[in-house]
Amino acid sequence: MKQQLRVNLLAKRRKLDNEFIVSQSNKMAEVLYASPFYQQATIIMLFLSMPDEPQMMNMIEHAWAQGKTVCVPHMRTEFGIMDAAIIENGQGLVRGRFNLLVPDPAQLKLIDPALIDVIIVPAVAYDVHGNRLGMGAGYYDRFIPQASKAICIGAIWSSQIVDQVPVDQYDRPVHYLLSENEMIQCHVNKD
Repeated sequence: MKQQLRVNLLAKRRKLDNEFIVSQSNKMAEVLYASPFYQQATIIMLFLSMPDEPQMMNMIEHAWAQGKTVCVPHMRTEFGIMDAAIIENGQGLVRGRFNLLVPDPAQLKLIDPALIDVIIVPAVAYDVHGNRLGMGAGYYDRFIPQASKAICIGAIWSSQIVDQVPVDQYDRPVHYLLSENEMIQCHVNKD
């Protein structure tokens, strides 16, 4: 069920045109900047976007301008495991697999996930409970429990918010959803 939902929503997302992606990413950024979580954060983790995802580079640059420590995912060679790598400017990024930006391995500076205040989490889909449908490798599900104080905010196009995401015991919900229109508090089911 997860795989079919992922296939359908990725096909929908890949049809978005670049103009939409840029304008909606800018709207999403404005919603984020107005959030007290963002304003109060000193260490924020964002992601390096795929072309059809909400674009994070403006948000990364804004966070630098605000004096925040910015980190992004660094995928280890071990499948499904990632770290948070600090990037201090655009020179800290290089082109990696699939021509996507990644932290420069030659300058890698990792940070303890427990120090992160806010994590912006990508997904293929979310539901209003904060349940996430990712790409299927489990990177964030393994990483988020290490970031015990972080407010997790799912960045998602409003068209990718679904009624229900199938979950299993390892899935980690986010606290809020950030769309191009609003910040939505999730109804996270507490364990």
